[in-house]
Amino acid sequence: MRVAFPLLVVALLAAAGLPAAGAPAEQQTTAWHDGALQADTAGLVSRSDIVQEGPAWRPYQAMPLGNGVLGAAVWAEKGYSAQLNRVDTFPDLKSAGRLVVPGLDSLMRADDYSGRLALYDGQLVQRGGGMTARSYVRADADQFVLDVTGADPSKTQTADLKLWAGRTPAVSAVGGIAALAETFHDAASGSVTGAVAALTAHAQGVTASVVDPLTVRLTFRPNADGSYRLVVGVPSYRGGELRTAASKAVMETPSRHLDWWHSFWAKAAPMRITSSDGTGEYVENMRTLQLYTMAASMRGDVPSTHGAVVRMFSSAEDQADWAQDSYWHFNLREMVAANRGAGIAEFNAPYFKFYLDRAELMREWTRTHWTGGEGLCLPEFMRYDGTGDGCDNKQEPSWTRRILTSGPELVNNIWQQYRYTGDEALLNRSYPLMRDVARFYLSALTPGADGYLHLEHVNALEVQWDTTDPVPDLAAMRVIFPMVAKLATSHGDTALAAQLREAVGKLPPFRTVERNGEEVLAWSGTDEAAHNTQNPEMEALWPWGVFDASSSLMQATFRQRVYPQDKDWGMDSTWAARLGLSDEVKRLLLKGIADFQIYPNGFTVHRTGQEAPRNHSFYNEWGGVLSTGLQEALVQSYDGVVKVAPAWPHDWDVSGSVQIEGGHRVSTEVKGGVPTVVGIQAGSHDTLKLQNPWPGQSIRVTDSLGHTLATTAASTVTFTVSPNTSYTVERTAVPLSSFTYAPLTGQPATTVKTVGNRVLGITRSEPPLKSDLVSVQAPEKLDNLVKAQVGAPTYVDRSYTITALPAELNGQALIQGANDDSKATTPADYLKLTLTRPATVYVAFDPRGENVWWPTWLSDYTRTTETVSTTDQNLILFKRDVPAGQLSLGPNSGVVGKGNSTYVTFVVPR
Repeated sequence: MRVAFPLLVVALLAAAGLPAAGAPAEQQTTAWHDGALQADTAGLVSRSDIVQEGPAWRPYQAMPLGNGVLGAAVWAEKGYSAQLNRVDTFPDLKSAGRLVVPGLDSLMRADDYSGRLALYDGQLVQRGGGMTARSYVRADADQFVLDVTGADPSKTQTADLKLWAGRTPAVSAVGGIAALAETFHDAASGSVTGAVAALTAHAQGVTASVVDPLTVRLTFRPNADGSYRLVVGVPSYRGGELRTAASKAVMETPSRHLDWWHSFWAKAAPMRITSSDGTGEYVENMRTLQLYTMAASMRGDVPSTHGAVVRMFSSAEDQADWAQDSYWHFNLREMVAANRGAGIAEFNAPYFKFYLDRAELMREWTRTHWTGGEGLCLPEFMRYDGTGDGCDNKQEPSWTRRILTSGPELVNNIWQQYRYTGDEALLNRSYPLMRDVARFYLSALTPGADGYLHLEHVNALEVQWDTTDPVPDLAAMRVIFPMVAKLATSHGDTALAAQLREAVGKLPPFRTVERNGEEVLAWSGTDEAAHNTQNPEMEALWPWGVFDASSSLMQATFRQRVYPQDKDWGMDSTWAARLGLSDEVKRLLLKGIADFQIYPNGFTVHRTGQEAPRNHSFYNEWGGVLSTGLQEALVQSYDGVVKVAPAWPHDWDVSGSVQIEGGHRVSTEVKGGVPTVVGIQAGSHDTLKLQNPWPGQSIRVTDSLGHTLATTAASTVTFTVSPNTSYTVERTAVPLSSFTYAPLTGQPATTVKTVGNRVLGITRSEPPLKSDLVSVQAPEKLDNLVKAQVGAPTYVDRSYTITALPAELNGQALIQGANDDSKATTPADYLKLTLTRPATVYVAFDPRGENVWWPTWLSDYTRTTETVSTTDQNLILFKRDVPAGQLSLGPNSGVVGKGNSTYVTFVVPR
């Protein structure tokens, strides 16, 4: 069902339980009906589609596609490019290759171009010039598919699979199948991983060939109706006969791709946000993208995120931040929590499997690296092979070496996963690990003269490296010791249960200090200097929940935290939500978007002050932070009391659901910070304690059969629920029966969204220049020519642009520089050009290099009196007349270790 947007506005205005101004009472509406929040799922999800008003010409604009194991980044370079990446090509997670289809250039350059990342279908759909290209990674097979219609049946097409310098693939071209394959041996662990990338086409006259040691090609013609399909199979590969592996990789079975994605979205908890300034819609879009990213990346045997980088969607060849063979637990926990609240906890399976599969390795690690340690200590930083840099008291303290709280967080996440999903198999399998994490803490505690048990010479996250009694550890033990004691009793480990219960009573109190005149929690029991910008004291609020909004100490600690949200890992919005600070929730979410979301595909960076062309990694940690904060602002239950809209921003209207402990889904619609009705779909037998959503007003709880369970004006109400039964909480003065039923609907996004200077989607931009005069042979990263004009980008890896240039250069071919090569002194033929006829070549150099690092090859060029002005520097212009043929230009610098901004090149016909 779809309704016009103005009608929806009226409906949502009425949703607080009062009619809109001038509207009759009967226009009050609710989507809670027949025991669920009713919604047009396809319409709601499509509100968050990523719209391409123009093609994504640059790699950092690439659109992500994936099936949880195989990922792709798709952009418009060279007509059409798709980099393919698996989640398991350890140790460096190298790409399986890049698909390039030059024949789609006319689609991309068409005046009527349009595109969208259609989230509900898990597809990228692009149209233009009478052609359509539909790209997706099959949800049910490790295959990338490109379906094209509207192509010219008489025109021969090519499709290349290629790798880049430094790679050594095996290549194969037999019949209509072309393939690359490479294996990777890890000397440290002895493991062998790898991938095949095999390409075939459903078209006419398909032939395969080997172009060079790094490239294979298909040549074909579209079918008579103008359609063709390219299939790239990318399975895991550990060696063997390549032709057989390639043939098997491209075998197609009936696809359930759309069924899988539609089922996923039907299960995910919906959230529709509207606001007068568009900020609510933008935040909704970011959460929906996070859910999409989890479904597209987290279905393998290991998590897809390393140090917050989701390598599966890389468009940067093999470049990535941080160690791609290792995991920081601190960069996984946000997504685990967000998945639970979004009702998609099954995508936490790779996280649990990764650690549980390596439990015995972690026990051995603890035995050999922690003197006096018993049980299991989980290293904060751990390699895919189970070795780590952490849980080590035999070496000097460092960033992660003595962080102990990763293990308790895993224990708590296992317990929460069980509470949210009822997964007893996971709980039973995990009990030995949970037990041994608790045992490790018992072995690490030291009795003090004060009668307390203390942790000494340990880390408070990465902030303090050698301290005592960090807040995260004290809070963790307060939570997991009773939890594990209960499980131990049920497993017959009564002695351990007794030890844990006794130890809880001997844990020291949290230390406090004064900051800016307020008493606040200290990071730990001592005052070691900070090494990183985390807030260890705030961990007591989330993830551990040992304080709540009623704590004046916690409120003051939040106000005076030393490092307010300066990295993408900061859970500040969730802390604000738990403290009931709705204005702070909104401010922090929007600040995070402004600080971190530099990519138009919704991905982020780790810290502030970054620019998209300069970075090589897509981060998705902030998506987990944002989603968790939103969900906790709408519904909380961490302290045993269900709270509805405890911190929801007053100027964001919302209709949505959140999953809570017990497998219950809580739904509501909020207008001006006030809920309409509250609906609960129970997932288990349970007793719920609900805070009155309308303080001081009489409320009534009824079940789906119409039975009244409770009527009260008290601050809380307690009632028993049963699985597969729904419950309604309503104001007795404004009952559900007074509302008109109106399901939630939505229309597909039609424009790029903006908040401040941040963008979701691709705006139309100048395409790469087509030149019949000059082409770049090397380096490949510079081979997209740019039209020289004011506003043109000067570098492939910076955001600087031209602000003024001589008239003779305007509209001519500009070869951008690579500023990362500014100090390069080799090779002598750094830039190789082919000229089809005589030309004048201009090079614009940074004046800071004169008599310092300018290269000797520049003496072949004549200095002019003109300059090219950019947002970076005014560059001095040199020129040289050259004949047709090959031309080489040297590196930027002539002095090792020196160099400022890289030169840029213009080619003008003579």
